[in-house]
Amino acid sequence: MWFALCMPVMPASAMSTAEEVQAGVARQTFALPRGVPLAGYSHRGGAPSQGQHDPVGVRALVVSKGATVAALVSCELLIVDERLFEAVRRRLIAQGFPADGVLLLAATHTHSGPGAFGAKFVEKVSMGHFDPAVFDALAQALAQAVWDAYTRRSPARIASRRAPTEGLVVNRMDASAVADEELVVCALYRPDAVAPFAVLVSFAAHPTTLGAWNLHVSGDYPGVVMREVERRLPGATCFFFAGAVGDQAPVKAGIGFERSEWVGAALTRDVIALLEPLSPEPPRTLQALQERLILPPARVRLGSWVTLPRWMGRALVDDDATLSLLVIGRVAFLGVPCDLSAALGQQLKTAAVAQRLDPLIVGFASDYIGYCLSESQYAASTYEASMAFNGPKAGELIVEHLTHMLDRLVTRDM
Repeated sequence: MWFALCMPVMPASAMSTAEEVQAGVARQTFALPRGVPLAGYSHRGGAPSQGQHDPVGVRALVVSKGATVAALVSCELLIVDERLFEAVRRRLIAQGFPADGVLLLAATHTHSGPGAFGAKFVEKVSMGHFDPAVFDALAQALAQAVWDAYTRRSPARIASRRAPTEGLVVNRMDASAVADEELVVCALYRPDAVAPFAVLVSFAAHPTTLGAWNLHVSGDYPGVVMREVERRLPGATCFFFAGAVGDQAPVKAGIGFERSEWVGAALTRDVIALLEPLSPEPPRTLQALQERLILPPARVRLGSWVTLPRWMGRALVDDDATLSLLVIGRVAFLGVPCDLSAALGQQLKTAAVAQRLDPLIVGFASDYIGYCLSESQYAASTYEASMAFNGPKAGELIVEHLTHMLDRLVTRDM
């Protein structure tokens, strides 16, 4: 069995119980060059995009209590890799953001967002050739949104609710296996406000309603959800987070962009319905942890039979993973840097519920290491299994370590 080592990246500051939890939000739209390649499908071959179907950008929420500060960010990107994360962190610290603040930078995982910002070979295959101008534009937009949200903090209340959806998601590895149909909604309110100023949505279906045929920049169905919730709730900023989508696919209806509109409209209706009966309360605590987990050695497979030598695999993929945990009151945001399978996601949710927390999984957060599946799924001859770069135990290690992080936070709060 592999033994996991962890090294703190940005330890949480000491918790203060004497002050209110404060929160601020902000948005930025990406300024993209004409013809930027799209990220998500290697079949596109890094071809230049042909225009922009809908604006894409970043939404940032910054929360604080005493000396504890954390940012929860939704980016309309395929992934947030370690290099982009560090670039944003450096910019923020230079501006005055606390050096020990926790940054949870999460991609919505749209397969029609901008590419050209990944420097590794595997990233270039699905993103196109690296362009430093695109990378800098993305880092600047993310950092600016976080900084603006940081400067706009004021007291906040919080509420959350979850419910199953119907007919929107299927298991794409095994149609008879589990499909995570749960929609999770968390909302933040000002002390005397009836309507929320921030709506956070988590849903576990790959943003692939738009296929490789699409060459226009788009946020896919998560972009529709954010746009439509904000239209229905003027003054609110809506965040979308991918849940445990590793083996989950959206149900498609219609042709072309009708597909993203159909899923997005259905989810929007469910989000609004979940918001109506919420009763927000001031969160008593704010806690945050972010740690780096050493992964098993790389096991990069080409098809079902060929595994690259480990020295070659190490040059292509990561050997560590950034794990994130943010707890606001009784709502736990569990940040995973991968395509996590639904079964492993359910284990994380169960662990949080056991601690009397309301879990919300945040996929593609602050790092990216590929797919993390159960051992039985790892043995399958599928695309998802071939993208599990760190062997059959990596997903279990991530769940185990995040569970330990939860245990430590809850113990500290007692």
